[in-house]
Amino acid sequence: MLTTGLVAGTANLVNLLDLRPGRAAKAGSLLAAGLLAGPAGPLVAGPLGASLAVLPTDLDERVMLGDAGANALGAVLGLRLAAGRSRAVRTAALALITGLTLASEKVSFTRVIESTPVLREVDRLGRRTP
Repeated sequence: MLTTGLVAGTANLVNLLDLRPGRAAKAGSLLAAGLLAGPAGPLVAGPLGASLAVLPTDLDERVMLGDAGANALGAVLGLRLAAGRSRAVRTAALALITGLTLASEKVSFTRVIESTPVLREVDRLGRRTP
């Protein structure tokens, strides 16, 4: 049940970020890079490469990751979160993902990103239009 929650929850969370050019690909790339270590690391090597490959054209607003791409990226990242982790770590990760998803119903991620200088700069990095 934890694995299913992590896969579905992370898929949804990455999709929630896909509102501005490059945002979901950047977030997915950062998470994937952080999950490369360990025996299950190869699970995210492909999604990391795909995210980095699509990032320039996503930032240039010629393509968009979209629902299918963001959900697929998030699902594989969720699977990696579930792989090789203790039950306590998987439970904590699912609680965090669930909390962020619930928070998104009341708080705009875009508003939080725009009001946080570091997040705003990372979000705008490489985009044609701010």
